[in-house]
Amino acid sequence: MTVFDDDEFWLTLGLLLVVPVAVWSVLVVVACLRYAGWWRLGLLVPAFVAVTVALAGFSVPGRIGWLMTRSDMNQAAAACDALESRRSVGGYNSETIGLYKFHHVESEPDKECEFYFSRYYPGVRSGFIYLPNGRDLVSDMDSTYIRLDDSWYYFRA
Repeated sequence: MTVFDDDEFWLTLGLLLVVPVAVWSVLVVVACLRYAGWWRLGLLVPAFVAVTVALAGFSVPGRIGWLMTRSDMNQAAAACDALESRRSVGGYNSETIGLYKFHHVESEPDKECEFYFSRYYPGVRSGFIYLPNGRDLVSDMDSTYIRLDDSWYYFRA
């Protein structure tokens, strides 16, 4: 549910699809030798793979996760200073907001707020940014920004 444009997700998806495709390939060979009309059922696995890749390509899991958690994230952005102040001495406190677990939250000037996922700890590289001033973020060589709605972005560095 945290994936919008993630290379590790594609690697994991590819590895997970290897097993059904390999089993399907063996079954197609056996079925073609023994059953003439089996090819219709044989189309189910390629259809499953195509739908899975298409959904992942359009970031459907990430968008669903975002829609389910958006109201909680809006409340957390309003209380960003309080979330950042809960940081323990010399470290960070994890925060769970909706479906997401964040390594830490940082408050920026102009009521901007950055939420960093726990997923890549200790090299936290992705999360959400709340920009209430409507400023646009542009992706560059080091960072990718995906606009979720008026004030929210997903980022990956």
